Amino acid sequence: MTDSTRFWTPTAFAEMTGGRWLTPPADADTPLAGLGIDSRALAPGEVFVAIAGERFDGHGFLDQVQAVGAGLAIVEQDTAPPANGALALLRVDSTIKALQALAARWRDLLGAEGCRIVSISGSNGKTTTRHLVHHVLSAGGLTGTQSPKSFNNHLGVPLTLLGARAEHDFLVAEIGTNHPGEVAELAALVRPDIAVVTSIGEEHLEFFKDLHGVAREEATILDHVAPGGHAIVLAEQRLPVPLAIPANLPCAVQRFDLDPITVGLPLPGEHNRLNASAASAVARLFGIPDARIEAAWPEADHAPMRGEVIAADDPSRPTVINDAYNANPTSMRAALSVLATYPEPRVAVLGDMLELGDVTDAAHREIAALAVDIASHCVLIGPHFAAAMDALAQNASGVTAHAEWSDALAADIAADIPADATLLLKGSRGMALERLLPALHAHFGNG
Repeated sequence: MTDSTRFWTPTAFAEMTGGRWLTPPADADTPLAGLGIDSRALAPGEVFVAIAGERFDGHGFLDQVQAVGAGLAIVEQDTAPPANGALALLRVDSTIKALQALAARWRDLLGAEGCRIVSISGSNGKTTTRHLVHHVLSAGGLTGTQSPKSFNNHLGVPLTLLGARAEHDFLVAEIGTNHPGEVAELAALVRPDIAVVTSIGEEHLEFFKDLHGVAREEATILDHVAPGGHAIVLAEQRLPVPLAIPANLPCAVQRFDLDPITVGLPLPGEHNRLNASAASAVARLFGIPDARIEAAWPEADHAPMRGEVIAADDPSRPTVINDAYNANPTSMRAALSVLATYPEPRVAVLGDMLELGDVTDAAHREIAALAVDIASHCVLIGPHFAAAMDALAQNASGVTAHAEWSDALAADIAADIPADATLLLKGSRGMALERLLPALHAHFGNG
């Protein structure tokens, strides 16, 4: 039995987590099929890690876990086993720490088997760049996996690592942050062979205070690149503040800028070409020739809700740029610059940008003014944008501001959008502006 095969056994899980058996397995050396934290998505033979979260406690779903035929449940409470079953229960001090310990060991084994780990971090463009790296490496004939959705936090990153297989050529892991220290903590798990820093922008300024704080946080990934690895960092002239690169790094650092090889990319905006340029640099490090990289870009597509263009074949329906997954001032400017390339009428539906701290009011006033200049009609949603409009000229034409979201508001917005318009949806995740899409479908039809 190889080390990577033995890893996926109850015996190894108990050793790696330091756990003790509440209910031992019938066969401690039977291979396990995988691992998850969502009882609804668990498959037979997989391990369930019971996480006690803010909204749900996984310990309350052990009956469902047993019903699907899980091979093992890892718990942090002295939990009685489900009735009429034989679900093995492994008790640990912290299920989150156990999950991370398993991921750290699995990362070692992946590296030993030749799987190269690519991390994607930065203020903006992480998900799109991760998506494009996976696309170009796959197009280059390599096998691998990537973070599901935006699995870029203390739970998502270990789950991403544990989702890779030993025979994979690569794994692309997204690393996010909204508090100081989080990049370093996650990078210590990932220990990337190749680290991409996409950008430095005005993210989570409530906690990082300013762009220098953002840059300090994002630079910490460089301390965790595997010896002999590579860091790919946005060109210095494109950064709003310098990114401090530590001396005596055990890895090579290279800068990237717009790469001519990305001209065939169908995603709009210079920021997306920069994302593809970073992905091209990664592909070269894997030995993929430029001709093959260039041939991959016309076939690239959008990550969901990240500048996703929903083009209408029917002229009686608007074109929608669904960029509603998240927002900060930097990404708002980029999205509005894309909207500006479309013919009028242009409609911007923008939701509040959250976690901006002391710059909240100024940032919303700036983006509101920019949107008014670019769009034929603006709908601004949320208390911060509503306050921004109060502070701006009261006679701005074609602008409406609403402090709160409602289903009735969605229907009213949809009814006011011209059929030949291009519509941008952009806001922070907490605004969930994709809720407008059903109202658009209802108003214009589902064609």
